[in-house]
Amino acid sequence: MGSDEGTLRPPAAPTASGLPNRKNKIELGSYEPADGVMFEIWRRHGDTVDWYLHATSSDPNYEDSDVKPGQYYEYKVRAVRGDAVSEFSPSAVAYGAE
Repeated sequence: MGSDEGTLRPPAAPTASGLPNRKNKIELGSYEPADGVMFEIWRRHGDTVDWYLHATSSDPNYEDSDVKPGQYYEYKVRAVRGDAVSEFSPSAVAYGAE
């Protein structure tokens, strides 16, 4: 948690990688699950499409199973706890694998 009450520090840049069976793995890693933080995982296809909220997870390791082989996916994450919302992390890119 940040130094101000109600403020969350933004997650570090996620690590994104393509996995077999049409999945991408997103590793968040900047918070421990015990922090009580949920992660909003935002995604876009290619760098010209708008961002959208793709998933919410309490696990700092998330597998995106809705990917197409060879497709460019970019992810960014922010932390949420109650009404407190962090800034977004830097983004990470992964390509869908077979």
